[in-house]
Amino acid sequence: MNATVDPDSPIGREARAWALAVSGEPFPPERSADLRHWLDADPAHARAYEEAEAVLLALSELPSLARPAPQSHRKPLARPSAWIGGVTALAACLVTAVFIALPPAVLETGAQSRQVALKDGSTAILAPGSRLAPASRWNDRRYVLERGEAFFSVRKADGRRFQVEVGETQVEVLGTRFDARTSASGQVRVAVEEGRVAVYQGTARREVARLGAGDYVLVENGRAQGGRLPAPTEAAAWRAGRLAYADAPLGDVVADLVARGHAGLRVTPRAAALRITASFQLDQADRFIASLPEILPVSIRASGAQRTIDVRPGTASAP
Repeated sequence: MNATVDPDSPIGREARAWALAVSGEPFPPERSADLRHWLDADPAHARAYEEAEAVLLALSELPSLARPAPQSHRKPLARPSAWIGGVTALAACLVTAVFIALPPAVLETGAQSRQVALKDGSTAILAPGSRLAPASRWNDRRYVLERGEAFFSVRKADGRRFQVEVGETQVEVLGTRFDARTSASGQVRVAVEEGRVAVYQGTARREVARLGAGDYVLVENGRAQGGRLPAPTEAAAWRAGRLAYADAPLGDVVADLVARGHAGLRVTPRAAALRITASFQLDQADRFIASLPEILPVSIRASGAQRTIDVRPGTASAP
């Protein structure tokens, strides 16, 4: 187990300063980049920062814990110094027991989508097979999309930016409606239904796109490619039961279908690398799968309830 970082060490003091800075607003993008560089410089930095966040969260509860009960008599407390000392001791215990603070709840979905209300008043609709986690115990407008896809309706909050990390990609908005997806192959897609979105890449936060309503961007292997949707409402067509892909690996399509109940579907690594552009209703997925040999150089083998998609014999190599 990693040892707790001494809060009075240089790293501990710097972590505490960062945690206090993040807890306040505003926290501009350049400061966010500086923090990311500091966290990535040493595993001890990230550990110290997590511990500092936990302490600040726990200490935020002190006012209610320390407030004395209302007195029915005007007689002063007999030993005020003892009460103050008890609060000080409680604070000290919180500092040394930083791991007691519970981590933020992670939001996950199975085969069904799920709508959730976020703490800041925004909402998120998670696609099947998705996982969304708060990025911080302290900031209720920072999230990490660890798996799958989510559509966000972001509430404006006095200039506070709403941030979503998707792999090495960061999405940042003030108030808008947008969809973010991370696929099995690592491709990231961001599409906007309403408002404006800034998309950054990597720890240096290199801006790769500014999107308006109806715009989308695909980020893959550090490269970004933008485009236009047929209509802004197509940003999250999966909400209406339709899956849409633009130059996506076939493996990503299969992974999405498996997450949505097609458990017996498999794809070989060679076939998974084939690229496809397609759009189909989810209730027509079986027809789409059956048509794949007409679209791509693949064959489908059936064995009981399992279907395996493979590159057709004689195909030299997957593109």
